[in-house]
Amino acid sequence: MPRKRKEDAKMKINKSMLLVILLLITVSSVSQNKTEEKLLVNDFVKAVFFEKNTAKSIADSYIYFEPINNTKYSLSQRVKILDKHLKKIKEEKSSLLDAADFYVITYNDYKGDKIVFEKRTDNVFILVSKNKPIMYFSLINDKIISFDYIIKGKEGLFISY
Repeated sequence: MPRKRKEDAKMKINKSMLLVILLLITVSSVSQNKTEEKLLVNDFVKAVFFEKNTAKSIADSYIYFEPINNTKYSLSQRVKILDKHLKKIKEEKSSLLDAADFYVITYNDYKGDKIVFEKRTDNVFILVSKNKPIMYFSLINDKIISFDYIIKGKEGLFISY
């Protein structure tokens, strides 16, 4: 085999090995990020349902507020709206949530019956308790952008704060 072909073969092997390494790093990074996001949702659930926290402290630690052009709602007013939603979900969901039997799973990994969302579900997580989905969470920038949704037709639409 001529020298040029050997070098080409080595180059192809090196490129293939580099590609495999990059793929492994990417998969590992995505997996680690999903684990961190699940922990964030888990900590949010504990903060809302099992600890005494203010809406402001929950907002600061867990909630992503989208920038809005509407000056009608300041951040403090949006936190007040969030507070009402936190009280609502605590009232509605507490009886469904077993403190000793709950976990957070990615939307795509949950195989049971679930709400269908129109948008991509890569950053959607489900709080499961007693083998049933209790709540859905949409994340962006390592924070929760929404934990509340409405059903329109047959699909769920997240509401942000």
